[in-house]
Amino acid sequence: MDYKKVLRLHFVNHLSGREIAESCSDCGKTSVNEFLKRFRECPELSYPLQKDITNEYIEGLLYKRPGVPEDQLLYRDFSKEAVYKALARKGETLKHLWQKYNAVGVVDGRKPMSYRQYCRRYSEWADSKQITFHIQRYPGVNLELDYAGKQLYLHNRRNPEETTKVTIFIAALTYSDYFYAEGMVECDIRNWIRVNNNALAYFGGVTPTVTPDNCKVAVNRNKDWISPVLNKDFQAWAEHNDTVITPAKAKSPRWKPIVEGHVKIITMHILVDMDEMTFYSLDELNRVLMERVSAENSKSFEGLTYSRYDLFTTEEKETLLPLPLNCFEYLERKTVKVAQDFSFTFDKVHYSMPRKYLRQELEIRAGEKEIYVYNKHSDYIRTHKRSYTPKDWVIIPTDMPAEYKDYGYWNVPYFQQKASSIGPNTRVLIDAVIRKYAYPVQAFRSCFGILRYAERYSPEALERCCKDAVLTGKCNYSYICNTVSTYHTVASSESASQDEKPQSNVQASVSGTYKDNDSKYSLKNLLKRQGTEVSHEE
Repeated sequence: MDYKKVLRLHFVNHLSGREIAESCSDCGKTSVNEFLKRFRECPELSYPLQKDITNEYIEGLLYKRPGVPEDQLLYRDFSKEAVYKALARKGETLKHLWQKYNAVGVVDGRKPMSYRQYCRRYSEWADSKQITFHIQRYPGVNLELDYAGKQLYLHNRRNPEETTKVTIFIAALTYSDYFYAEGMVECDIRNWIRVNNNALAYFGGVTPTVTPDNCKVAVNRNKDWISPVLNKDFQAWAEHNDTVITPAKAKSPRWKPIVEGHVKIITMHILVDMDEMTFYSLDELNRVLMERVSAENSKSFEGLTYSRYDLFTTEEKETLLPLPLNCFEYLERKTVKVAQDFSFTFDKVHYSMPRKYLRQELEIRAGEKEIYVYNKHSDYIRTHKRSYTPKDWVIIPTDMPAEYKDYGYWNVPYFQQKASSIGPNTRVLIDAVIRKYAYPVQAFRSCFGILRYAERYSPEALERCCKDAVLTGKCNYSYICNTVSTYHTVASSESASQDEKPQSNVQASVSGTYKDNDSKYSLKNLLKRQGTEVSHEE
């Protein structure tokens, strides 16, 4: 048992022994209550604990090492959980199960129990597990979460037959029945965190425990209820709000009866009417939904003179734990690599990094307003302001090197030399692209992409394309990317025409024409395209 954690949950979060046992998979209710009793009776210990006190010290102080009980040495124990599951089979009886248990005989020196003792042990276990009576609720202790079974729809204004499903999220306080509801288009972890933050803001506080349904955004696995595996982002949300997640048992609605009742109320009294309405936006749908939720919360209980809102404001609101100063923010996680231009790309935006991280892999945790950068060992490096403008550059000036010749072959002279080898117009275009940016390294990717088309098509096609780009003032990568293929097609067709043209046609008159496949070429223009100047006499 983690004694220090149990003490914190009891004295800080004010949880009972049963609630602590539900949130901790390594201890039971009886063990927790026994530990708390011994702690109170121990004069050497008090809460808050001193910093040097460990779990080992607490255990050595509170517990003596007793011997093994005599009945455990004499009698062989059995699995009560297995007996409970076996009794669910049709025709199975406790007498038959004891007979099977008794037939095994003595094992490791332990003999089987008598039928009376067998039944008594099972009854004690069943009484402690099968809790079907009314559970006493206390103010500000628990919040239950679930989805409504019925969905609403958003309509497209341009195409009324096109619809989008809207799932309804519900959060209900177990003491006052005060509840909150909100529509969600996507039931992913980002929206799950968002609606839970909105629910806590609506209540104005947080409860020590939260009981969600076993949806994937909350619980990854919950086979035996004893040790559920929570979604790591939802667990981080709980730790940020200083609360404990206690998932309901799978396929057991009675473990969250309050929110199940509100699912019925919302479905029968709110969603049925809203299903007949037409909504074109989620904000419009949620506005109508909240109006009806507020009206339902303000309605008096049947046969009583007060409502859920009255009970919440008078008895439960003041008992809620305070909300943290900042609400929990979901962070997108992604692994990126720092490129040759001293930047990494996230969501189509470039973010600068110092030289020492060049070509290294980094972990990005992106929030709504900021991007947090970590190395592969999860050590924090820095924070960038997040940009939502595609192809934007977010630069810290100290990241940009003063000289580029020492930083690999991607530098200004390298791209200028490559461009000059292709042609003068390509060099002019590359210089214009570099001048566009405050730091030349920002243009290196565009320069690399432009010069690569000389290998993909031909240097002649790229040179012609760059000439037209310079003349029209469209010196950018997008223009070259979209048009260079057409110049390659023209160059190929002209080359084929030159190879097939007879020698006699070259010696023809300047005013004459050459025909090939229904296409006419002026000989003078053709020679000009080939870079050959001819006089009128020639």
